[in-house]
Amino acid sequence: MALATDDSEASSDDSFGTQVILKKRERPKTVSLTGDVSVFFTDNAALTPNGKIDDVFFVTNAGASWTPRINPQLEAQLNAHASIFRYGSTSALDFENLGLGAALFWTPQHFADIALFARYDFIELLDRHSDEILRDHEFTVGGQKIFAVGRSQSFFTLGASVTGDIAEPSSAQRQMAAIFAGYHWQITRTFEAELYYRLAGYFYNHAGHADCNQVVSGSLRYRLSRNADLNGFVSFSSNRSDKTRFDYNAVTAGGGIAVTIRF
Repeated sequence: MALATDDSEASSDDSFGTQVILKKRERPKTVSLTGDVSVFFTDNAALTPNGKIDDVFFVTNAGASWTPRINPQLEAQLNAHASIFRYGSTSALDFENLGLGAALFWTPQHFADIALFARYDFIELLDRHSDEILRDHEFTVGGQKIFAVGRSQSFFTLGASVTGDIAEPSSAQRQMAAIFAGYHWQITRTFEAELYYRLAGYFYNHAGHADCNQVVSGSLRYRLSRNADLNGFVSFSSNRSDKTRFDYNAVTAGGGIAVTIRF
């Protein structure tokens, strides 16, 4: 549930709006440590076309990233994360998610401010007994453009990406092509909202089917302090496949608290 690009972070309070105050230049923070705890409700826990099961699930995430700037146009990223998913009544769906990733972000000059990116992700899913469910190597390339909205820190993002992977079991192996759009609204210095839409095509190599997947989501974030945020989230996802047993609709909503430390 996570997604293919990084969320843009709001600037610190003393740079809000268009006013500029002369101050000591700070060293860019390239290392981030993150952690969050959330609870969600879904009306279709198993993502099935019939016999939907609604459930509550709990998610705990921890991660670390290093984002060095190589030059004014090129930035790199290395990251690692671990997540634990636990369902209230359908414990058979419980799993853990372990991941490592590396990425390059390039904004070439005289290219209409379009940012290009390429990334590799290793993902391993384990069941509640620590037995492996999935091992996946994902390779993604894409581009996006950010459009400023007004004079505040609000902006609109439009982009596209293509992903290929090598998975075990092979039935999970697939390619994906997606377009996405997002709107970030900085309502106040401590309160912000985001809307997101993605349309993706999934093409499974060995399972023999192709899916059209849409996700619409919205989120709210309230900054409790420099390092802590309170988050709310709601999404609707729809999957349509050339094999109807893979069709589903699902609504998910919830929220939690997140801590981020940068240095």
